[in-house]
Amino acid sequence: MKIAVCVSGISSRIPEYEKVIDLQRKIFGEYDFFFQQWEGYPKPNVPNCLYTPEPTWDYHCILEAQQKPDCNIYRRYTKRGGKIERKGLAKQFTYSANQIISHTDLVESLPAEYTHIIKTRFDTLVSTKVDFKPYIEMLLDGWNVGFYQGGTDNPTPEHTLTEYDHTGPRCKWRLFDHLLFHPRDRLQNVYKLKQEKKLLGAEWGWYQLLVHQWGDLKYKNVLGGEALLKCTQHPLQWEKF
Repeated sequence: MKIAVCVSGISSRIPEYEKVIDLQRKIFGEYDFFFQQWEGYPKPNVPNCLYTPEPTWDYHCILEAQQKPDCNIYRRYTKRGGKIERKGLAKQFTYSANQIISHTDLVESLPAEYTHIIKTRFDTLVSTKVDFKPYIEMLLDGWNVGFYQGGTDNPTPEHTLTEYDHTGPRCKWRLFDHLLFHPRDRLQNVYKLKQEKKLLGAEWGWYQLLVHQWGDLKYKNVLGGEALLKCTQHPLQWEKF
């Protein structure tokens, strides 16, 4: 079993992307890195980069998807007068499944020897002070593990890991995706679901693909271990990451 680190996004929107990747290599450097970006943007200074066409959408992957998550958060977002309407987020969420397509394009291009995947982004800061090894072991045992840090002004990536209790009262139909470990063979039917207007975006789409369609609960959400660049205080304190 081999693990591939798959990095996707639009690098030109992240001036610090090379330092972000250097940080990711400090934690996951024993694995091979692969990259993906849409065609038509300035090319990143990285090896093993796949360029693919940016997808177009004939439906809204949150508001109009033919499969609806059994999730109270989703219902609050999408109801009349809900968060998407109230805060004018409909256009932003139109493209919330783009990263699913970009990641799928990249994973499908990998040699067959890569059986397990670490999905990350050009803007995901990863903590050097937490131990990801127990979750790598879970990955190799067939689990999906997603990581997330909330907030909009974090001084650093969160240097603790707290498992999210998905049996609790919040939404059970989401898989965190800023940093995501998953078996390669679970990423199935992506293009088919898009064609059928069933593919969801954001955390609901990852859950739909990696958990729901398999009829089990082989997933874990973890708070901490990372932070998106845009949610981290500037100037960035790289020495504390």
